Amino acid sequence: MEYYGFSEDGNERVDAYFEKWLEVYKKPNVKPITYSLQERNIRLNILPRWGNYKLKEITRVEYQKWINELRERYSEGTVRRIHSIMNSALNDAVHEFRILRENPIAKITIPKEKEKNNELKYFTREQLEKFLNEVKKTQKHAKYQHSIQYYVLFTLLARTGLRIGEALALTWDDIDFENKILTVNKTLVYPTNSTPYLSTPKSKASLRTIKLDDVTVRLLKKHRINRNEMYLKYQNYKKPETNIVFHQHDGRWLRTNVVREYFKEVCKRAGLPILSPHALRHTHAVHLLEAGANIKYVSERLGHASIKTTADTYLHVTKKIEDEALELYQRYTEKI
Repeated sequence: MEYYGFSEDGNERVDAYFEKWLEVYKKPNVKPITYSLQERNIRLNILPRWGNYKLKEITRVEYQKWINELRERYSEGTVRRIHSIMNSALNDAVHEFRILRENPIAKITIPKEKEKNNELKYFTREQLEKFLNEVKKTQKHAKYQHSIQYYVLFTLLARTGLRIGEALALTWDDIDFENKILTVNKTLVYPTNSTPYLSTPKSKASLRTIKLDDVTVRLLKKHRINRNEMYLKYQNYKKPETNIVFHQHDGRWLRTNVVREYFKEVCKRAGLPILSPHALRHTHAVHLLEAGANIKYVSERLGHASIKTTADTYLHVTKKIEDEALELYQRYTEKI
């Protein structure tokens, strides 16, 4: 007998249940990237362990042992994501489809992360200058040859705090050169072994307009001119249909993994810490705060959901600024 399309009384096999649950209940209701990540976690982590079980055969003790084993291999965050999918699916089996009496894994214990170094990774002003100068150098035997595109991309990230997906999704229509404003209204998602696509930004706060400085405006204008010259000069250099700012020679979006690899290669050549492009976002925020920018302005520019997120992320910088301000105040009051 079936109930809501599922076997009654928990007799449904886990693999069959998840197949229907994903297709009918999750796919229409979540973003494609969320669905892709959930499907991957189910396929690679949940089904190899539980696929042959019936829903009613999952026990709390056995599940807890499995979670403990996962924590030996994965971070706390990764295990929480895997558990969240499993827990959500079993909750639906209880409350939505009524094929289980209770969720056996509700309020399970996820072993805590051990203390680790959460030091913020960013470039100092001197390091940033060294990095960008290295990008401009021509390398004969480098895996990725110099192009103005990478220099423009990395400079843009360092001077706006854009996320890499936001930058790669930009079209020329998003840039108002006259008013020196850039609009962020989409992000590029590049799933592993899948077709890239545009999605909405990370949160509502990520939908924003950013004021551009003169250096960035000049560089973007130069990049646009250079692009148009390349289209005319080389037959294999194709103009993208979507009018994107950064792209491969065939007109397709730049691959995020290639951008990251190139970034690391430049770090090595320059003798700098091996960071990722996201470090340029942190770099921009830190430099703004050190220059005296208001934390509310920095938060809005980065597209954070709240000022608290910004304050917590850049706590060491704000504390340093507070200490310096207090020292200035003490010097001032000593003269009274």
